[in-house]
Amino acid sequence: MLNAHKIHWPQSNWPGFDFIFFDCDSTLSVIEGIDELARQKGKFETVKAMTNAAMDGEIHLQNVYDRRLDLLCPTRAEIRELEQLYRQTIVPDTIEVIQALQHVDKELFIVSGGLLDAVRPFGEWLGIPHQNIRAVEVHYNRLSGQWWDYQQDRWGERPDVEYLDPEETPLIESQGKADVVRELLNDRAGRSMLIGDGMSDLAAHPAVDAVIGFGGVITRQGVVEGADVFIKANSLAPVLPLALSQAEQEIVQNTSQQAVLEKGLALIETGEVIFGKAPN
Repeated sequence: MLNAHKIHWPQSNWPGFDFIFFDCDSTLSVIEGIDELARQKGKFETVKAMTNAAMDGEIHLQNVYDRRLDLLCPTRAEIRELEQLYRQTIVPDTIEVIQALQHVDKELFIVSGGLLDAVRPFGEWLGIPHQNIRAVEVHYNRLSGQWWDYQQDRWGERPDVEYLDPEETPLIESQGKADVVRELLNDRAGRSMLIGDGMSDLAAHPAVDAVIGFGGVITRQGVVEGADVFIKANSLAPVLPLALSQAEQEIVQNTSQQAVLEKGLALIETGEVIFGKAPN
């Protein structure tokens, strides 16, 4: 647990991590996807209040997930437009960090409570493998919209069909990310860390070796207090040195990723990253 006194980063014996899990909304992108769908329909304040209550841990995520989507009833096309918005609103240094992590053979994942039709293509655009991306897949009402018109989008599906209900998945539950992370790891040997902004990310702690709280978009006090490490800066650059051992950092030196590594180190040294404890 973090406290008011920053513990100095034990860089020389920092262990590094093999498997890196990212949340999506307010972590890889500065937006909350469901809130942006609500903005388009004039229901932003109502839905935003539900999202914040769930992400702050005030109410269970499963209590609001269906309610928000039922209120908005988005079409397949609207959800896919959200993917383009994710691309336009990425958190600073995201692409560079992902490229650097892949340079040293880290395996990267996205585990998100967002909507799969938006999150998966966004993650693939960032360079995350298709099979390593988990989010909430929704069912569509095939009789909604102009059901007699067989117009298709570039994926070969009708864009005007409306949301019906979400699939059965742990990702719509407050404690569900731990189960999905365990499934993805599949008992593979190695150290894992997860980066995210909400209490649902913190709840994944039993499945990973460290939870890195991200406050660059929004600071949630429960995450500040409960994360092993908390990033205050509006940048994912600190994730790179946090994910790497000292030897791996040396590999990144004198490559095209050196600048983002040095930025991450500088943010750590200037107090933009708070340490609660060193991982075992």
